[in-house]
Amino acid sequence: MDEITSFATILEKVRTHEKKTVVVADAAEPDVIAATFQAHEEKLANIIYVGDAERIRQLADEAAANISEIDIIDEKDSWDAAKRALELVKNNEKAVLMKGKIGTSSLLGLLLKDSELKQRKPNPFVSHVAVFEWENRLKLFSDAGLNIAPDVPQKKRITLNAINVARKMGMYKPRVAFLSAVEKVSSKMVSSIEAAELAKMDWEDAIVGGPLAFDGAMFEKAYRIKGVPSPIEGKADILICPNIETGNTLYKTLAWMLRPDMAGIITGAAIPCILTSRADSARVKFLSIATTLYLAA
Repeated sequence: MDEITSFATILEKVRTHEKKTVVVADAAEPDVIAATFQAHEEKLANIIYVGDAERIRQLADEAAANISEIDIIDEKDSWDAAKRALELVKNNEKAVLMKGKIGTSSLLGLLLKDSELKQRKPNPFVSHVAVFEWENRLKLFSDAGLNIAPDVPQKKRITLNAINVARKMGMYKPRVAFLSAVEKVSSKMVSSIEAAELAKMDWEDAIVGGPLAFDGAMFEKAYRIKGVPSPIEGKADILICPNIETGNTLYKTLAWMLRPDMAGIITGAAIPCILTSRADSARVKFLSIATTLYLAA
């Protein structure tokens, strides 16, 4: 399989796969309606909305989206809508769960506490992986949304989840950079110590380096100027952030200032799940749907 280098290719591949169903929990959210309607119109997936039917139809009308062909299950209460959506996905191996208006922590808690899903996948480690298109390549970073202050063992699992995503995109030996603010270990900077510890671990079929600052990890010119040897050489495919503040700031800087095509996905759960930020645009939500559908194929 060739490396996937654009969201356009992801969209092309999803269109060739057997169509799945995206079940939206508490669906009455404008950008979610817009994104899922686009996925429906482009024949990427079937859609089921679970939530306040009257409000869902109102939002669709405001967006000039004809959702007459989309099934709506009326559940006024957010929590009841989430539970109903989860049951639909659990009973359909071709279904994907998507967060609507309900909070991420609420839906994720429901997902991780479900006894049936615990049996399907005991002790899952769930993390957020962001994918963005940059200079004709897809780049990944983690964790921007779920794990707040991961320790070294947790960062290892975050990294393994991200590497798994990269391999499904045809990056068979991805370059993984463990981020800090420096390229040399500093006793005053815990992130540099942990990055060095992670970089010394045995990683199968991955090239790793750290500590690395963002510029030296991502840009060959910065790497050459700094002159600190690293196997990453300014060509990172995956960036592992030291904490959620770093990951979240990077994600929102990209989303709101640079605005590349990007997606946020959840990996490691017992079922495929799309949990985007409330402030994500309809475009980001749409590409998150497409990327999750591709990975779930």
